[in-house]
Amino acid sequence: MLLKGKLYAESPIYRGNAKKTLFTRDGDGTQKLVSLAGEISGTAQALMDSFIGKSRDDKNVGLLNELWQRLYQAQMPEKLITKVECKLSRECYPSDHFFDLRMGIKLDEDRWAAEANANYKMETLFRDSYFDLAIYVNDNLLKQNDNQSKLFYLLEELRQGRFWFGDGKSKGLGRCRLEMELPFSAKPVSSPAKSSANYLSLQLQFNAMNPILVGWNWGKIDPDIPAFAAIDGKQIIQSLRDLPQAIRHRLEMAIGGPIMTPEIWKNKFASYLPRVIAILLQESSSKESRVWQLPQPALNKLATGKFPLSKKIIEKLEPICSQGFPSKDAAEVKINELMGKKANLSNRVIELLEEQTQSLQQFDEDSWYELAENLGMDKKLASQLQSEINNENKLIEILTPECQKILARFNQQIDQQIKLLQSDAWIDLEIANREAHLKIKNMILDGAITENEWNDRSFVPEGIKSAAWQEFLESHANIQFRFLTNPRNLNKSIVNDRNHINFLKSYRNRTRQELSQPFNIDYRAGGPFNREISKKYGKPYDTLFMRMLKWKPSSNDGEWEIFIPGSTIKGAFRKRSSQVLKTLWGETSQTQDIINRLYGTQGKRALVYFSDAYLINPETPKSSWCAMDGVRMDPATGKPVEEAKSDYLYAYGENLSFQLRIDLQDVSERDYQALSVLGNIISDFLRGDIPIGGEKTNGFGWAQAEIDEIEWLTLEHNHISKKLFAEQELDTKGLWKSVTLKGKSAIGWLNSLDPIRSDSKKIAQTPPKGIEGFISHRYFGGYCGILSLEGEILTPISIKESGEASFKSQINGETVYGWDFFSFSSPEASLRGDQKIYAVPSKTLRGMLRHVYTIASDSDRESANLGQLNRTDSLFGWIGSGQNQALTGRVCFNFGRFEQPQLSWLKVPYPYGNWQFIDNQWQQIDKAQAKIKNIKQNWRYFPHAPLAPIVEDIVEFEPDTVKANFMRSILPGAKFRFSIRFWNLLKEELQRLIWCIVLEDNLAHKMGRARYLGMGSIKLRLTESSYLIDWEKRYTGQPEQKWHQPINVADWIEPQVISNHDLLREALNADKI
Repeated sequence: MLLKGKLYAESPIYRGNAKKTLFTRDGDGTQKLVSLAGEISGTAQALMDSFIGKSRDDKNVGLLNELWQRLYQAQMPEKLITKVECKLSRECYPSDHFFDLRMGIKLDEDRWAAEANANYKMETLFRDSYFDLAIYVNDNLLKQNDNQSKLFYLLEELRQGRFWFGDGKSKGLGRCRLEMELPFSAKPVSSPAKSSANYLSLQLQFNAMNPILVGWNWGKIDPDIPAFAAIDGKQIIQSLRDLPQAIRHRLEMAIGGPIMTPEIWKNKFASYLPRVIAILLQESSSKESRVWQLPQPALNKLATGKFPLSKKIIEKLEPICSQGFPSKDAAEVKINELMGKKANLSNRVIELLEEQTQSLQQFDEDSWYELAENLGMDKKLASQLQSEINNENKLIEILTPECQKILARFNQQIDQQIKLLQSDAWIDLEIANREAHLKIKNMILDGAITENEWNDRSFVPEGIKSAAWQEFLESHANIQFRFLTNPRNLNKSIVNDRNHINFLKSYRNRTRQELSQPFNIDYRAGGPFNREISKKYGKPYDTLFMRMLKWKPSSNDGEWEIFIPGSTIKGAFRKRSSQVLKTLWGETSQTQDIINRLYGTQGKRALVYFSDAYLINPETPKSSWCAMDGVRMDPATGKPVEEAKSDYLYAYGENLSFQLRIDLQDVSERDYQALSVLGNIISDFLRGDIPIGGEKTNGFGWAQAEIDEIEWLTLEHNHISKKLFAEQELDTKGLWKSVTLKGKSAIGWLNSLDPIRSDSKKIAQTPPKGIEGFISHRYFGGYCGILSLEGEILTPISIKESGEASFKSQINGETVYGWDFFSFSSPEASLRGDQKIYAVPSKTLRGMLRHVYTIASDSDRESANLGQLNRTDSLFGWIGSGQNQALTGRVCFNFGRFEQPQLSWLKVPYPYGNWQFIDNQWQQIDKAQAKIKNIKQNWRYFPHAPLAPIVEDIVEFEPDTVKANFMRSILPGAKFRFSIRFWNLLKEELQRLIWCIVLEDNLAHKMGRARYLGMGSIKLRLTESSYLIDWEKRYTGQPEQKWHQPINVADWIEPQVISNHDLLREALNADKI
């Protein structure tokens, strides 16, 4: 019996060598076809996944064999399934037969930052693509005993999506779902008495009401690479997604070759675009139809002969010889009508009718409207185009001025694509490495390298760089030369290297096309005097949200999809679990055993499978993507360092909701403690205590999840089932007994799991330290908690919104911008709503307090390395030069949200340096320059002062000069709230941090724009909801009040730990406001 179906990739799939990148290709790899292995075979039998079979040492069995064993506690009858074929459907291949690239990094346990040379890259098949699955079944064996029913239920597991294939199962890869109509049914099958098979599945979701930014790895620009490198026109044209496909296709044929210079190519593009549109319009207007005609020569013959038709009848019929009739009947009617009383002779004429193909040139108005709509051209040109539809040159003449109007948009995208040639230099290095491997392998194949030379470590082949040769030797250190020279294996390896190179080039091109799309470009200043704010001066955002290619049948290709990798979520859970257990139990074997059981280790499969997190609604509006920029300030001058400007495009709002699935398989009684630990960690996720993604110390990623559903499936309601679901009534679903919990019931079940009891003798008291001596993130020690803060505005404050200015006006042809206060908003003004949520950016708060902390800790010395960090870098984080020279900070700042603030427009003319605050009043001094006040010549500060008279309060944005900044500011009295998470602080660090935040009674902070003119004074206060964490009670299941230790500000204000105390008191004195 042959069973046929489709196996869908519910998630991306990777099959291949863990140390390689490419998905394993069939045969010698030249056709680049892929499949899932039907039976275990070949040289890597101990590691490979396949549907059936077993390895020579019997340690690895096929996934269907394993599933049969799990369900029925018996081996699947040998030869019941004789063969399995699972080939990717021809319909699911992109044109180049290359797929998506999944990349990941490993974070160092102590630094909580990326570990060098520990990343991975895997070519994964597109999600939603499918395989043609064929299962060959032995009919005789199928009829024996209850094999038919057992096979039915086994395949039902695949149909329900409880089946994983390939690598990375615990981090979002390999989930499959079968669609197959079975030609047989099933009878009830009694499960084995001691069956341990079960599934526990948790469905969670979380939105971006707390901002999330899981960064994409692509688009990182290296300024040392030349601005223009070799590129072909086809690559550029493919990136212009605003162009309809038909136009792109013709442009590729016309100007898709190598580009000499960008300007010459852009001129060609401007020339060819109207020509291609004209050709398309003519083609769409050309119609062919089948018509019936009366040939003139045949009619003329009827006027002669033995029985001719009269000249009068011939003259009546001649006009219709040039006419086409839609049917023969219509022609007959007309002929009879014209012949009148002689209609009895009409058959002689009718038999002359011929069916012919007729070409008509009729302007296709719908096609023009569609093109005009897509390109942003004037639809009213239809009448002019219609009158000249047969004249290509005239059409080009009409279309050229209209195309000139839209060229700026396309030229901007072209420039962005060319700029991206500077990005992702690591690809070039990897390609160069692979090309060196390819050259060496060809030399071995040709006999140019002998075994003696291979064994001579001083030998370097001619034409090969020494470093490349050494790297090749190291990567093949475990392979004997005689195996390396096997022609079959060597040829396949050469093909793989070629495929690898082509895959990297192809994928980089796709990422560049995506990065250069208008919605991924930030706004920058440019033009005359740097006064124009536009995307044409911008670049791709420094950090975009993670995306992958998903199969799109309508285009026979992959399309980009926003997602959060399962590896990111698994890594966040593993980090939190490790930190918590090492805090409560110490760095013991018990801790490591639980971590390894939950998350896996080398050679041992993880108990927990984390799916990728996908958007519940992929069609989320663009307004849900918000922008934030950050500029590092020069501490000595107080001015922004423009080259250190960074821009982020992050997820925010309830419209951006992600769905996540956590699966556990075959939970046993000995796993109960591990499951309880996982339950407590999931509770942390529900509280928002596990950061997902990057920029965590800037407030991103601390999402609060919700549980949608918990499902438990078990073959037997045994000890572990009763322990977990003793009070639940189990239903029957096929083979399984099941429980489904939702909402409060699901949360109640989670809370019913055992707490994590601490070992009082091993619980951490002091912060851990790394080898170099810095304070580590390995576990929690010292002082940890949350500072809840309220900020009050003392003088008007302006923090410029990110992206495009919300307001614009023209004065004498020059644009004047009106900047609203920062809010959680799209970078594009047209996508911002009226109901904005105003906030102080987390990076602004962080920068302000870091500056004060730097002075208060006297951190005037730059940190040389991880072993020589100054006090500020040790607490706030540090990035040095070289590998493994980055450290995540131990303080995290959230955004400061305002509640219904009052705003007003302020006009700030410039220059304003001649206004100076002297003797408690503002004075205007001719030709004077702004006074700069510093502490120890290292740190600039802006003294508090009332608003300068030069600052004018205006009712509306109605600019009257180009020499002024117009800013919508929040007025005094407004309040905002935010929090600061902290962990592993020393007592002195926490004392200094709290002083730097709340200051002393008559002191205040400054931030935002125009601080010199008295703007931006604020006062911060610690609220009663601030607390320290008592880790001994944290996971005992007690209410929060039991493990929250309130913070009394008076107990923590210690001026003795404040360096430059008197100077800071003078600089931050707010009595003059």
